[in-house]
Amino acid sequence: MTPAEVKALWYRHAVAENARLLEDLVATLTEDCVYEVVPWGLAYRGKDEARRFYRELWTALPDVRLTLHRHVVDEHCLVEESVVFGTHQGAWHGLAPTGRRIEFPLVIFFPVRDGLFSGERLYFDGADLLRQLGAPTDLVLRGRP
Repeated sequence: MTPAEVKALWYRHAVAENARLLEDLVATLTEDCVYEVVPWGLAYRGKDEARRFYRELWTALPDVRLTLHRHVVDEHCLVEESVVFGTHQGAWHGLAPTGRRIEFPLVIFFPVRDGLFSGERLYFDGADLLRQLGAPTDLVLRGRP
């Protein structure tokens, strides 16, 4: 894919995510996509688990939104730097809803294969997010998806 095609795919993905159009979003992914939440060691494999990732996110943070700061694109991937905002209103990775507002910087790596995203790798300060949620910062979430 050309960088322009990768950017157009990313735009389709982002529009679907912001509108909560799950099937339109999943249509931008390969069958064997992998969503990795790097700081917590979590991995969601395949389209069904990607759907679960988004359902859990949208339930836990129903008002979640990302503010884009910048992105870099080439024919193999797109990297996005954003800030995430939301209110913890539903259970998330075993954490009961706290009603707390969160705000944290996030970097997402979108690898491209066969004209689609083969997943996302999310990088953020996991301890800071746990602190904002009022959870112990040494809480281990690995293997909880």
